[in-house]
Amino acid sequence: MNTEVQLEDIVSLAKRRGFIWQGSDVYGGLSGTWDYGPLGVALKRNIMQLWWRMFVDERDDIYGVDAAILM
Repeated sequence: MNTEVQLEDIVSLAKRRGFIWQGSDVYGGLSGTWDYGPLGVALKRNIMQLWWRMFVDERDDIYGVDAAILM
């Protein structure tokens, strides 16, 4: 039995469960973009908050910056 999970399997599950769907799916889809459903928005937000806490809040030598362009 092959238990290796492929990216296509994860994307398929996420689409079936309403986490994501192809961007502008109503208009035939926009290549390479994804829209988030309610569960996808919550998951993305939780991941971003966890990342920020681990890599910014818990370190004394890092300062958070939110800018359009970093040069």
